[in-house]
Amino acid sequence: MIRTLSAITAATLIALASPSQAAESASFIGSGTSQFFGFEIDYAAKLTGSIVSSFSGLAGYDITSVSIDGVSIPDLLPAVGADYFEFSLDVAPGLHTIFVKGTPYGGSFVGSYTLTPAVPEANALLLGLAGLGAVGFAAARRGRRS
Repeated sequence: MIRTLSAITAATLIALASPSQAAESASFIGSGTSQFFGFEIDYAAKLTGSIVSSFSGLAGYDITSVSIDGVSIPDLLPAVGADYFEFSLDVAPGLHTIFVKGTPYGGSFVGSYTLTPAVPEANALLLGLAGLGAVGFAAARRGRRS
């Protein structure tokens, strides 16, 4: 009985440590004064990406704000003549939005993002192992009493 629980524990830890989802990437382009881009996921992930625009002569797109799920993202190049927003944040399962607001001057902005499934931290794995060990101990004691 203990060996079976140990095998189950090892298999469970391997399953927890290696998420079944692979990283997903997407890109988008826009030229309106305010645009939403959305996606829905059924797993926790790290969201990384960037949004950029620039001017060529008198044409371009001036990004005035970017937010992800209502959280404002700062412009990393505010005084250069180009707008560059970079982000990296943890997201939970569910619906998420990227909101870009700006002024089009005959140009557009482009963005891309990658979702990398979250891997459980070592503490979570140890806690799971401790819980499974307690269940195994209780089962072994119950088996001896019978």
